[in-house]
Amino acid sequence: MRPVDDQAFRDAMRVLERRHRVTDWAAGMTSFEILVSTILSQSTTVRNERLGMDGLRAAFGDLTPETLATASPRAIERAIWHAGLARRKSRHIRDVARIVSRDLGGDLDRVLRRPAGESREVLLALPGVGPKTADVMLAMAANRPVFPVDTHVARVARRWGLVRRADYEETREALEKRTSPSRRKAWHLAMIAHGRETCTARNPRCGACPVSTECDWYRARNRRRRDKPLR
Repeated sequence: MRPVDDQAFRDAMRVLERRHRVTDWAAGMTSFEILVSTILSQSTTVRNERLGMDGLRAAFGDLTPETLATASPRAIERAIWHAGLARRKSRHIRDVARIVSRDLGGDLDRVLRRPAGESREVLLALPGVGPKTADVMLAMAANRPVFPVDTHVARVARRWGLVRRADYEETREALEKRTSPSRRKAWHLAMIAHGRETCTARNPRCGACPVSTECDWYRARNRRRRDKPLR
């Protein structure tokens, strides 16, 4: 399968950005709240992540490192059960809150103001924080020009032939290479919306896709269907 060329990629992303009119879901949230939200979002849906955040706010009020650092994992677990994997996520959230409160002066913004590579290293050292979560923090909380890769972004990138295997760093680098720094955040959000609504893992809605003409995966899929022998 041949990859989408750079110009076709940019044209397709402009179409997706106009179609989805994505909004910044992190607007109005503190950096710590964005981190908690991103931990909750792991291996679940947007709806369940938001229910988990609502549960935390109902149980604890303002979500600060100091508040959650002193909470019991069981209390956090009860509050976030909608988000799934509640036992594991509750311990990660409590432990992250303790580290931010105790070791980082309670101020995650100070970490995010450091050089991007240094900020990423500190974030990756936190419990429950992997490359995707760290890059989401850099993009959404620090407004750094990175292109986070979630499952939807990775799927679309593979179908467009931008990468051949499911490797996080390879996918991020391929997308950043093709995207100007000023558009990375917006196009990350647009690609997620496309993956959720149209280019889904199962039964992708190729007939409703506004950029299918640029997708060799779609063309190859149609060829396989045409060439399939009748029984």
